[in-house]
Amino acid sequence: MKTRPFISNIELTNDGQLSLFFIGTGNAFTKTAFQTNLLIIKGKSHLLVDCGTLCSYAFENVYNGKITDIKNLLLTHPHADHIGGVEELALAGKYITKRRLNIIITDEFKKALWKESLCGGIQYSEEGKMTFDDYFNQIKPKQILKKPFQMYEAEVENINIKLFRTRHVTTRKDSLKHSQISYGLIIDDRILFTADTQFNRPQLKFLLDNYPKIEVIFHDCDVMGYSRGVHAAYDELVTLPKEIKEKTILCHYSEAVSTIDALVDGFAGLAKHWVYYDFD
Repeated sequence: MKTRPFISNIELTNDGQLSLFFIGTGNAFTKTAFQTNLLIIKGKSHLLVDCGTLCSYAFENVYNGKITDIKNLLLTHPHADHIGGVEELALAGKYITKRRLNIIITDEFKKALWKESLCGGIQYSEEGKMTFDDYFNQIKPKQILKKPFQMYEAEVENINIKLFRTRHVTTRKDSLKHSQISYGLIIDDRILFTADTQFNRPQLKFLLDNYPKIEVIFHDCDVMGYSRGVHAAYDELVTLPKEIKEKTILCHYSEAVSTIDALVDGFAGLAKHWVYYDFD
């Protein structure tokens, strides 16, 4: 992996390498690092992972892009810092670009996202009652694993994505059955992005054992541990084995990140916006 700085305009295409660009690296409350929304670029393909309340603002006013240029979307879970900008994308597709947005989404999440989040804002239009499929073109991932947790696989153009169920917000301790829908990602079998998740050492070990080509882990991190049991706390993450920490870059942090030294504690560092992560 190599890094290079953002220069002037956000890229939606490149020369063919796999690249990651964080629109933001912060948690739901930070005002300086936006939110953790991630853009994946590979050749002529792109995929926006999550579109929170600040995503379109950052995309256009910080990185000089056009949010209406986004064609492919994946959502990890339905918190506002991850889906708060999706209504705007849907309406921009209807009225500006005149095309439906491609979205990688399971049937379960599709139903919940529409009924519990999007329906109230975009169900009605001058054309009558709208549905999810009026705004989006579903790319339905194929289930490839049921136990110890559900995993799915999908491709958008030439980007391979594997989604795995995570424990993020649970109503019963350590229960996936009694939890909010949430997914982490494996990108092209090379990058593990946990999105929002509790600390889950067995799941991390399972994924690394079964996908040995994973080079880098971008892991959720609550620096102060206030949301322990919802997010992975820093003092939990530092207990990971040395060989895992050495490939782990922390993201979704608060302004309190200035109180830690991730490199001294054995991690590969902190995720940064204004930077492209390139994988040859």
